Amino acid sequence: MKLKRLLAAGAAAVMLLGTLAGCGNSGSGESSPASSGGGNEGSSQSAQADSGEIVPLKWVIIGNGMPRNYDTWIAKVNEYIGEKVGVSLEMEVIPWGDWDKRRNIIVSTNEPYDIIFGNGNNYIADINLGAYYDITDMIDANMPGLTELMPEKYWEGVKVKGRIYGIPTYKDSSISNYAVWDKELVDEYNLDIASLTEMDSLTGIFETLKADKNDYPVYVKNDGVYYIFDVYDQIGAGTQILGVRYDDADARVCFTLEEPDIYSSLETLHEWYQKGIINPDASTLSEARVYNMWRVAQGWESAGITSWGPQMGKDVVVQKMGDTILSNETVRGSLNMISINTKYPEKCLQLLDLINVDTKLRDMFYYGEEGVNFEYTQDGKVHKINNDWEMAGYTQATFFTVTQVDTDEYDQWGEIKALNEQAVSSVMLGFTFDTTEVADKLANCREIWLRYRSEVMTGVQDPAVVVPQIKEELMKAGWQDVIDEAQRQVDEYLGK
Repeated sequence: MKLKRLLAAGAAAVMLLGTLAGCGNSGSGESSPASSGGGNEGSSQSAQADSGEIVPLKWVIIGNGMPRNYDTWIAKVNEYIGEKVGVSLEMEVIPWGDWDKRRNIIVSTNEPYDIIFGNGNNYIADINLGAYYDITDMIDANMPGLTELMPEKYWEGVKVKGRIYGIPTYKDSSISNYAVWDKELVDEYNLDIASLTEMDSLTGIFETLKADKNDYPVYVKNDGVYYIFDVYDQIGAGTQILGVRYDDADARVCFTLEEPDIYSSLETLHEWYQKGIINPDASTLSEARVYNMWRVAQGWESAGITSWGPQMGKDVVVQKMGDTILSNETVRGSLNMISINTKYPEKCLQLLDLINVDTKLRDMFYYGEEGVNFEYTQDGKVHKINNDWEMAGYTQATFFTVTQVDTDEYDQWGEIKALNEQAVSSVMLGFTFDTTEVADKLANCREIWLRYRSEVMTGVQDPAVVVPQIKEELMKAGWQDVIDEAQRQVDEYLGK
């Protein structure tokens, strides 16, 4: 599939300037077919590079902008990777606030790059544009380190129609939810938080806390208590209201708001709102406050000590809620893709493989420049000289080859890896709903849900009234056709 090009003069100018900048992609000529593994041009170029030539690559990634010491850092990186895999690297680190707009321009105008960060929000759409190399048949030969480190099921999580177009950053690539409690309250009320993991079990203590503390035990913003949907695999539909429950052996595509577990949770939320347990302005807030008596967060247990507590300025205790779940959505939270126009697809994969498994290089990307941003201690840990490094570590490669910092009292990487290993795979792992036939109807249905979502998820609306109302609007917009098409594809995928 060839990447659709914008023919406007401005877009052509962007492409020309990008080509003149000298990054490692073709910048001209026809794109290689995405379904062929990249075609002959890239393979022959990489073969030439293997003869000893240092080839240039450009990687587009997100962070706090270009590091202040980028020039000296990249010089050290390039010296190292030049010797190891025969490449030199140019980075473009796009600030958070500019990311969506800048990234869309790069992809839609075919601006030259070799590797680009992304996630499930844009992965499928960009594949449909033909933006990325099909790397399925290139992984084993060019990424032996990562294929050994990362379980096969994580590759399953990025497959689209049986093909792979993205490299997962193997980290906290599964979902584990934890209830995070203010420790002072747990101690004061002698709470057994292990028995308080279901929503309806919380109402009594929340009523007490509301009365005693004159505060809101559940303080949320307009996305509400959204974790309740995490047990439903969205199968690539991109909306909370359609999915397959992760452990449903029958793989039934459903309208989640009507499912007993979700509906019961919505009833509880409405009860909480009526009793003043939830802050009354929740549905209109775009930012939540820092302090919470109780909230649910995704992560791992020691994050209570290293992150959640310090962020809140309080000691907290945490309690795991439900299974750790592995799904396409969790794996696709952080990906890197290879441009269809790169001259050097194999070299791109070899570079990403090295960053994943070579601890020295991994630390250079995660912590910055040795001697400027960090230094190694005598016992082999990292001491951070400052907090000036602007790149986002989760975007680059695995967590599990990053050296721990000297202030760590917990093996958080080991904890995360153990959670990944015990994760329950969704029954839909590896399946992606092809929405082509119902794209307009699905888009309309998404918009309907978004109009209601904030008031439903913060308890403002009574589910007995609002869920039938939502369903009526959805049905008029073609919801049943969406459900039927999704179920047909799921059944076909599972060989039913």
